[in-house]
Amino acid sequence: MDGPASHWLLLHGAIVLVVGLLAGFPFLAAIVAGWGGEAQRPWRVAHTVLVIDGMMLLLAGLVLPHAALGATASAVATWALVASGYGFVFALVGGAVTGIRGLTPRPWGLNTVLYLGHAVGAAGSLVGTVLLAYGLVTAL
Repeated sequence: MDGPASHWLLLHGAIVLVVGLLAGFPFLAAIVAGWGGEAQRPWRVAHTVLVIDGMMLLLAGLVLPHAALGATASAVATWALVASGYGFVFALVGGAVTGIRGLTPRPWGLNTVLYLGHAVGAAGSLVGTVLLAYGLVTAL
């Protein structure tokens, strides 16, 4: 259990973290160019959330070997968290680029697609974190 699953979390956590760090450059550009609060906000959110989410995946990769989870539960937790990271990458960066928030499914179209990214991110975080917490409590 301390092998591939935790390695996947570490790899994808590093990727999400790098995307979050890269989102800091458009955020900086928005501040320096004086784009205004509404243009700065989505880049600030993307930068902050993706850096934190990448660190959460890295932490989950370090903690997973200590959780008392079977192979199936470990795999579900791992891939739920990985899907969560990429769901948020898609929704937050896509929203910042397009100016569409995607916090509700309507109006239909790109807003709906970004909403699905947020939904994958939220659901994956919840499932993965609950399974990880269960495994850690069980390991006590």
